Amino acid sequence: MTRAATMNRNWTRTSGALPWRIGQDASPEVLLVHRRYHDDWSIPKGKAEPGEKDADCALREVREETGFDCCPGAELPHVVYRDRTRRVKTVRYWAVTVEGGVFAANDEVDDARWLTLPVALRTLTQARERPVALALGSMVAKQLGVSPVPAKERMLLLVRGAAATPREQWKQSENDRPLTPEGKSVALSLINLGAFFEIDRILSAPAARCMETVEPLARSQILSVEASTNLADGHIGKAMGLIEDARGTGTVLCTHEDVVSGVLTALAKQDRTAVEPHPGRRRGSVWALTGDKARYTSAYYLPPPELGTAAASDDVMSPRAGCGWRHCSDC
Repeated sequence: MTRAATMNRNWTRTSGALPWRIGQDASPEVLLVHRRYHDDWSIPKGKAEPGEKDADCALREVREETGFDCCPGAELPHVVYRDRTRRVKTVRYWAVTVEGGVFAANDEVDDARWLTLPVALRTLTQARERPVALALGSMVAKQLGVSPVPAKERMLLLVRGAAATPREQWKQSENDRPLTPEGKSVALSLINLGAFFEIDRILSAPAARCMETVEPLARSQILSVEASTNLADGHIGKAMGLIEDARGTGTVLCTHEDVVSGVLTALAKQDRTAVEPHPGRRRGSVWALTGDKARYTSAYYLPPPELGTAAASDDVMSPRAGCGWRHCSDC
């Protein structure tokens, strides 16, 4: 069997939809479902049927899992991962609004809840789905002029530097090694954080790859990135000093993987911070640490969105006329 045939056999097409609405406090809410078998909170999704387009699959799945008929909107970031059987799964997501229907528990889903976006971020069981909610909030803010959160939260955001040019391809100083095009794309995606979190200050390790990771976010917040040697490779103790000073403030710290890991380990011991278990910490990923001026109580993981597109040009959902969603060009 050829490699292409093997990949095709192991590749599963899945689509999902994230329903959203404007809640009673005039802030966006999204609908998450609780799946009986998996015992998790997730975005409605499922496998495509033979011959079914991804976009049609998304609408069918949200109808089957929630009972709601939905109007399609913009496509959101997709997710690629390996399931328990090591099959590669690509999940495409769309923003949708509810047109009608009533939720009723079923064999697959036993609960569904409308949640504000900050609560939804923390409620989603699989961290890989959180960039989908982040993107929806940022889109609503940009396209409709609606604040995605009732009030921006002030917390510590611990960022791992994005992907840099490989060492073997860089002949100059290690400290000057720049981001790859993919790393720059991830850096741009961090701008979405500004729609959710109040950011007062952004500090970074002096390495170019770390500085460049948070520069787009800084520009979007009309801030400058402060270089700090306390965030350099191996300086976990010095980084903890910055962590202490940042308690109760909206601070972004961009550093290297060893420092990120060291800080999380130290906080789990020192503050008894509940650090969400996660097997990997991708380049450009973020840890959001909640707490107050006394201690950091918990940390949850925000991976970067997948790059590129999962869509074929003939399988992009088109908005339906009259759907009432202002982003739709046909309405």
